[in-house]
Amino acid sequence: MLVRWPDFAARVVDWCYPRICPGCGGICDQPSRHVCWECRSRVELYETSLCSVCGRYAEGGVGHAFVCDVCRSAPPSFDRARSAGRFSGVLRKQIHLFKYGHSLWLAPDLADILEGCLRAHFAADDVDVVVPVPLHPARQRERSFNQATVLARELARRIERHCAVNVLARVRHTETQTALDAPRRRANMLGAFEAVRPEMARHRRVLLVDDVMTTGATLNECARVLKKAGAYTVWATTLARG
Repeated sequence: MLVRWPDFAARVVDWCYPRICPGCGGICDQPSRHVCWECRSRVELYETSLCSVCGRYAEGGVGHAFVCDVCRSAPPSFDRARSAGRFSGVLRKQIHLFKYGHSLWLAPDLADILEGCLRAHFAADDVDVVVPVPLHPARQRERSFNQATVLARELARRIERHCAVNVLARVRHTETQTALDAPRRRANMLGAFEAVRPEMARHRRVLLVDDVMTTGATLNECARVLKKAGAYTVWATTLARG
């Protein structure tokens, strides 16, 4: 069996300089990745018992399709949202390292999880364009990169779709969402985004990408703006749900 030169070179590099898993500190046993299989298997993935609209997990398990109370009382602008797993343990550590520790080398590992979520809960072939949730310019200068853009580009490459990073812009610097309850989060996001390239979303099926979903206020406002710009469908996917 022929071994491609890039694969052979990667194996040589891994042999000389073993990749250390950030989860357990051991040597990674996954080719061209940094998270070992044992740590990867400990990620708590969401598979069933999910709200048909927002993907909220029903504790205790639900064996039939349902719409949660939140989506019934205030239907979101996105058509469907799904998160790959629970924002805890190994996944939480990876996201924090990636987002706040500038560990961009974790992008392929995280994209594996995000791609799995996409293929499990959506029809990837039906996606026309991938759009990352934008950061405010001031926040992006502070962080030096947008984690959603890095993930969206990698995901779009894998499903052979265009990643449109300039469709949405964050035009208002919002208060951090961390300490806000759901109603205040929604109010905080109103008017925070603008469609600066609406033609990229018009009559298209858009996949929104972000790292973490909590109440869904950010994704909801992005979806509202995209729908106003003429998007046919807006799906949303994130690595984790807080």
